[in-house]
Amino acid sequence: MKINFTNKSNKNNIYLIINGKHKIKNKELQAYVENFRFEKWEDFKIDKINTIKNNKKHTNILIFIKNEKKLLDNIEDIIIKLWNEIISTNDKFNMSFKLLKLDIKTQEIFIELLAQKLYKFSNFKEDKSKYSINIDSNINEKIIQNKIESIYFARNLMNMPANILNPQTYEEKIRNIFKNNKNIQIKVIKWKELEKIWAWWIYAVWKWSSYEPRMVILEYKVNKKNEYDAFIWKWVTFDSGGYNIKPTWYMEDMHLDMWGSAVVLWAFKHLVETWYNKNLICAIWIVENLVSEKAYSPTDIIKMYNWKTVQVYNTDAEWRLILADTLSYVEDKYNINNIFDFATLTGAAVVALWEDISVIEGRNEKLLNTIKKISWELKEPTWELPLFKKYKNKLKSNFADIANCSKSRGAWTITAWLFLSEFVKSKNWIHFDIAWPEISENNSLYWTWWSWIIIRTLINVIKKIN
Repeated sequence: MKINFTNKSNKNNIYLIINGKHKIKNKELQAYVENFRFEKWEDFKIDKINTIKNNKKHTNILIFIKNEKKLLDNIEDIIIKLWNEIISTNDKFNMSFKLLKLDIKTQEIFIELLAQKLYKFSNFKEDKSKYSINIDSNINEKIIQNKIESIYFARNLMNMPANILNPQTYEEKIRNIFKNNKNIQIKVIKWKELEKIWAWWIYAVWKWSSYEPRMVILEYKVNKKNEYDAFIWKWVTFDSGGYNIKPTWYMEDMHLDMWGSAVVLWAFKHLVETWYNKNLICAIWIVENLVSEKAYSPTDIIKMYNWKTVQVYNTDAEWRLILADTLSYVEDKYNINNIFDFATLTGAAVVALWEDISVIEGRNEKLLNTIKKISWELKEPTWELPLFKKYKNKLKSNFADIANCSKSRGAWTITAWLFLSEFVKSKNWIHFDIAWPEISENNSLYWTWWSWIIIRTLINVIKKIN
């Protein structure tokens, strides 16, 4: 499926009709619009009408909306129903926004969400679908097209099986993506160097892997200031859970256990390709978490990058260990203004906020409120959980400075943040726990090819705060 941008608005056959204001050249359709009336309970309605021109049948989709506010309030349901009409015809459509007095932000949200709904992963099967949409709009087409393409690339990576996308091949892909950008320096720290930089946890946990773990750092420097915003993520190309092995129906999806990585990589890609004028750092550990005679095990104690010792209570709580060392390393090596980390960290997040809302936690209330506001506007909702420091006593270990998780499953999302907070000093640090909105198959806006929550929010937050 493709969304293309075109100036040929005279052949539109998807009409967005807000408050009855849309002039259509076809007299039959215009008469239908003028006589349309909402039922009392309706905020919007979608009709499909066939017309004949030059002995050819043309399919026209009419989206009636009471007003612009109702468009934003119902935009996800509108796009789902529009998508159903589009694929039922398996045809090409044209749509124009230029005849409507919609603000730019509303147009962008509509087009971005429509693009996400129309995404399809067909890399390993023959795709016979022919449908596409040409859009005529007055937004910045190059920027939004770049954003859509970046998100599509990221979702393709997410859906790749672990036998194809592993730490080595992913590093190669990163190098290939940015090889022609002169403002980006790529630094890779591989297996044998991990002990030298004191990343003992990463070394201990993945020293047995068939594919060497590695840290990839992307430095984007476009001004002389020695200051950066930092994106931190972790990519586990397959997460078995280690000796705390995952059960059936969870194990089958563990090639997807790298969402946080894809979020920031492609947000970073979009920003640097649209000539963002601030310095950025992206840091990623690429690893596997499998069962092996050399793998780490429950009760192990190992020293972290910041020299604190951690005892393992659960080998499936590996994300926070990677994030902890990465956060410490980046903050130690660079002068950071704002630092954002992303992870599908805890199953407890779904208990707190269910499948459609991502958890955010941090020390800067102003920054948290900015993220919440933007995320809800973009239909990628986030919400803050309380940083109840009393729960830190759940992370006590009799033999180490801290345990990697609580033995009690209660408040695991909060205790995970409290664990990470031991390894970050910055007040402008925000942690995103995006587990369930990312992997939910029940989010009908994104359906079964796995959602792409938060990337648009991150892009807009970064632009807003700078």
